[in-house]
Amino acid sequence: MKILILCDHYPISPRVKKIRNSLIKLYPTSIVKIYAWNRSHRSIVEEYVSSFDQDIGYGNKLNKLLNLYKFFKSAKKVVNEFKPQYIHAIDIEMLIVSMLMYSRCKLIYEVYDIKFLKNRFLNYIREKIEFFIIKKYAYAVILASPYFNIYYKRNEFQGVKIITINNKPSKLLHTQTKNNYMNKYKDLIINKIVIGFIGTIRYQNILINLIDACKDLDNVIVLLSGSGPSFKHIEAYVKSNSLESKVIMTGRFNSEDLNCIYEFCDYIWAAYPNKDLNVRYAISNKFFESIVFRKKIIVSESTMIGEYVSKNNIGLTVDPYNVEKIKLILKQLGKYNYERVKHYIGEGLYWEEEEKELFNIYNDIEKKYTR
Repeated sequence: MKILILCDHYPISPRVKKIRNSLIKLYPTSIVKIYAWNRSHRSIVEEYVSSFDQDIGYGNKLNKLLNLYKFFKSAKKVVNEFKPQYIHAIDIEMLIVSMLMYSRCKLIYEVYDIKFLKNRFLNYIREKIEFFIIKKYAYAVILASPYFNIYYKRNEFQGVKIITINNKPSKLLHTQTKNNYMNKYKDLIINKIVIGFIGTIRYQNILINLIDACKDLDNVIVLLSGSGPSFKHIEAYVKSNSLESKVIMTGRFNSEDLNCIYEFCDYIWAAYPNKDLNVRYAISNKFFESIVFRKKIIVSESTMIGEYVSKNNIGLTVDPYNVEKIKLILKQLGKYNYERVKHYIGEGLYWEEEEKELFNIYNDIEKKYTR
């Protein structure tokens, strides 16, 4: 079996890598390749990844839309050469590209994010296009959050199986030995509360709000671990405001560094811009990681995950747009009792427990359509 995963970013996100690794584990004789839209023209390091390279960057939706056809033409050549039985399309742009190919490949559509648009008319058009392609071309839909069901299952997709595969950490995290990745920062956190953001550095206004809320609090330090489109902007902001003693920015890290990074943190910041409808329904992988590492989490209020965190008393909710409200929460961190986090055991905290759903999707299609 040949499977081609289409994704609109590079470096490859941990979830995409987990999907690929799980497919190979479930189907050992399969060949699973990734074709990535490398919009920052980075060097490709994985042998199983090929790419369409541009230097248009990330974050500009119009620029992405104007270049989508170029990616489609390049991807079509890859499909014609590789001849996969399945295309695993990640998010709506790759869904559209897959539809335009008119290939005989079986299409699996994976929704990492619901690409809501602020303009109601444009969002209506986006929704109609997405739902039409699902109904006509998709064999199955994989959702990255159980709350996405609220949006997708209000529509009738006859014959299209819809499942949820949460973005959980792998059990392999606990087999990794702790390294010295954070050692050089140890002196900065003595007698401090560390608020850690771990992952792609984006949503710069929200992260700067966190920094501004912390800058006058002597006992609080912000840790930003990761790289991303907002890294340089935030780094410049920290330097121009002489906040190097208040903000640690590690840059890109490897998965084997996660144990060390989480041990460094007291609280995990996972508060995203909740004016975005997608954020209201999404569940960050940091939620699952925080539970696995027994860390308290701070998420955005007025979200589904915010309601869950409050109900189960495993973290805090905050208005990510309001610096003063963030500051008020941070001032009281020492007063909260979070013994609940240390003993909280959610159901199925690991990626390996999700793999059966991935197997069911592909296996059901193989049984139904392969003769």
